[in-house]
Amino acid sequence: MPAYSHSQLSTYQTCPYQYRLHYIQKIKMDTEGIEAFMGSRVHDALEKLYRDLKMTKLNTLEELLAFYHQCWEKNWSESVQIIRKEYHAEDYRRLGEKCITDYYKRYYPFDQGRTLGLEETIYFPLEEEKGYWIRGVIDRLALSDHSILEIHDYKTSSRLPTQGDVQSDRQLAFYQMGVEGKWKDIQEIKLIWHYLAFDVEVQSLRTPEELQRLRQETMELIKKIESDRDFSPQESPLCSWCDYQSLCPKRRHRIVAESLPPNEYLQEEGVNLVNRYVELKEKKGILIGEIDAELARVEEALFAYAQREELEAIYGSDHVAKIKTEMKEKYPLKGDPNRKALDEFIKNAGKWMEVSDLNPWMLARILERGGWPPTLAKKVKEFSTVEKNRSIALSKLKERD
Repeated sequence: MPAYSHSQLSTYQTCPYQYRLHYIQKIKMDTEGIEAFMGSRVHDALEKLYRDLKMTKLNTLEELLAFYHQCWEKNWSESVQIIRKEYHAEDYRRLGEKCITDYYKRYYPFDQGRTLGLEETIYFPLEEEKGYWIRGVIDRLALSDHSILEIHDYKTSSRLPTQGDVQSDRQLAFYQMGVEGKWKDIQEIKLIWHYLAFDVEVQSLRTPEELQRLRQETMELIKKIESDRDFSPQESPLCSWCDYQSLCPKRRHRIVAESLPPNEYLQEEGVNLVNRYVELKEKKGILIGEIDAELARVEEALFAYAQREELEAIYGSDHVAKIKTEMKEKYPLKGDPNRKALDEFIKNAGKWMEVSDLNPWMLARILERGGWPPTLAKKVKEFSTVEKNRSIALSKLKERD
């Protein structure tokens, strides 16, 4: 029976192609981002802290940090990637140490509640009849005041979300669905995020209505995933952290090209083709700009010549240029201070639908055709400005007999 996790659903929303490679084709990559590596080591340390507490052993901060560094050394490998080249492994290592230190000092002696579970697995149906199940792992489950169940989650993210972001977060709401009804006399379930890099705790409560809405939205998302036949790649700022870049049609060439030595990089066929294409596009832009400038000068000269000689048609060797000058009424566009007043006037006159949500060109055309009563047309025209519109129409001369 298929089961979905929060991270699985988020992967699809970020990039369906990454979802296909990871969850359908089950391609395992040897690389891991330094951010995820550091986060795992911090989780290891906090799990040890509370697991030992359940055995009545309280680690000192020094003992906990020693365990953290031991885990770092034990798990470190060359496969850990650092995308932000301005930072080094030791920078992330110190950040992880700071996260643990701040947390330890904030909650010592860790008597805020009784830990019920660590790395607690949940598995529950969204809609059992359709086989939609959710799975996940809770960092820490605790009981406080004998009647409040707390779901704790540790984040080492470098971004602190707003309260609105937290309130719409799906992950811990899933966890709430998974633990509801498992303990007696529970009056409230608190969702608690620890943003360790900021030493900030954020809490949220979810109503039954909010959970039901999430249940429905999640089922719709799962239906979309299961009906997807393309799983097209979707670029985003997160692409640089994706482990599947070497397999992605939108990123693969970049990875291959950047891995080449400088002398080979400039000879690579794709690099050469793009560079040549850019060169030609830039040349074309320059030529078009020069031609447009010259064309504008000739047009202005034609208008001046036609006005001076009082002509409406000027003949060349094979073409005739017909000069047209007319005064056009122009109505305010969106953003113009007068637009709101015009909107209200048209609506009050009962003519809103006739101008396609107040399309200024449609409005001008209707008034030109005399489709509205003269008194109304006169009032509307007060919103307009008059500008001179000049145009040149070229046509080929017919051969003389």
